Amino acid sequence: MSELIRRVNSQPNSPFSNGPSYSPLVKSSRMMLSRIAPLHPNRRTPPPPLPRPPPPKKSKKQIEMEERIEEELSETVEGWSCMTDEERRNLRRARIDAELGYE
Repeated sequence: MSELIRRVNSQPNSPFSNGPSYSPLVKSSRMMLSRIAPLHPNRRTPPPPLPRPPPPKKSKKQIEMEERIEEELSETVEGWSCMTDEERRNLRRARIDAELGYE
C-alpha cells in the first residue's frame, strides 16, 4: 500500500507531491518580469490632467431668459431670499427646463 501511495505521489500532477514541481508558467513569468524596465527613483511623475474646457458662451436670449425667470421666481416664491444657493439653482433649472420643453 505504501508503494502505491509513493507511486501516486511521484506523478507530476499529484496534489501531495513534496518535491519541487516544474511549471512552464514559472519560467515564462520570470522571463517576462526580467524584460520589464525597473522603475527608477528619478522617474518623472506624469503631467496633471488637462483642465476642463470652459462652458459654452450663453447667447443674449439665454441671458435675458434667465434674468426674467430669476425675477419671476423672486416675486412668486415665498422665502426666496432665505433659500440656499443650491435650492435657488434647482428651482431656476426646473423652471428653465419647463420653459424649454424638457422634462
